[in-house]
Amino acid sequence: MEGVTIERARAAKTDILSRLADLPQVNGVGLTRTDQGFAVKVNLSEPLENDEAIPHEVNGVPVIVDIVGRIVAR
Repeated sequence: MEGVTIERARAAKTDILSRLADLPQVNGVGLTRTDQGFAVKVNLSEPLENDEAIPHEVNGVPVIVDIVGRIVAR
């Protein structure tokens, strides 16, 4: 089975960015490597009340959610 290419992951990232634009808990969206190629990684400042607000995959590309806390510039 072929893994997720970086091109597919980039397209999925663009799609998920528009879906998550209204969620203030999102403090970063990027790409990450997995055993199956690439995935979209969504960083949150805190857990969401509705876990279903972020899909588990977009167009066949896995979405990994990580609670990283608030990001503060120093």
